[in-house]
Amino acid sequence: MRRSQALLVAVAATALLLGACGDGDDAGDETGTSIETTASDFQFDPDSWTVPAGEEFTIEFQNDGTLEHEWAVIGLGEDLESEADFSEDKVLFEVEAIPAGESTTETFTVDEPGTYQVICAIETHFDSGMEGTLTVE
Repeated sequence: MRRSQALLVAVAATALLLGACGDGDDAGDETGTSIETTASDFQFDPDSWTVPAGEEFTIEFQNDGTLEHEWAVIGLGEDLESEADFSEDKVLFEVEAIPAGESTTETFTVDEPGTYQVICAIETHFDSGMEGTLTVE
């Protein structure tokens, strides 16, 4: 009887040790970067964010405005002066149009360090001042 109890204790201890030494890829792993912004008519708050290069980050995007809004990251070196310069092929990635009063959470990765322009790509919003910067370090 003692031998089986000792074996049971050894198996339980091994299971605990292996569980504590996980590979860090668990869904509950909280090591990623999280940023947030609130869109209103016509601004982001905050309007600048910093994330690590080559690592996933999550953006929590809340639309408190009365119109749809987007959070579009423009490719490095493609900075826009006005909406006349905009084309979809300049968008690196984006949170697509979110209706007024709604929110979403999305995850992205940017490999190349630099300062990226962020705009609301819905017509007239960028020209109305809806932009920010994403710094990737």
